[in-house]
Amino acid sequence: MKRISFYIAVILMVSFTGLMAQGRMTHEERVKQYQERLKLNPEQTKKVDAILVKMEKKIEKMRESGDRENFREEMMKINQESTDEIQKILKPAQREELKKMIEERKSRMQNWGGGRNRQQ
Repeated sequence: MKRISFYIAVILMVSFTGLMAQGRMTHEERVKQYQERLKLNPEQTKKVDAILVKMEKKIEKMRESGDRENFREEMMKINQESTDEIQKILKPAQREELKKMIEERKSRMQNWGGGRNRQQ
């Protein structure tokens, strides 16, 4: 379960930062994507929206701080917290669909070159 949560956090982090930086997906579009794909009810949609807003504010604050040294670690922490919160409000079938979404994003990232081996 921890491994799945980790992957979810990484995917959310990369998808959020990459898509927002490229201007491809607005906050509203992200909420709509979650709503449609996970078949969220109105209450779940409100909660996911609030979680995403909170995550976006934390990320913006982190960017404004200019602290690039700990950026990756902090970003992963923020995304893990958000993922954990989202998972808590989902039903088991929705969690499974979220896993599928994450795997699809992971696959797309690798196709974009995000899966290249980095020099260590």
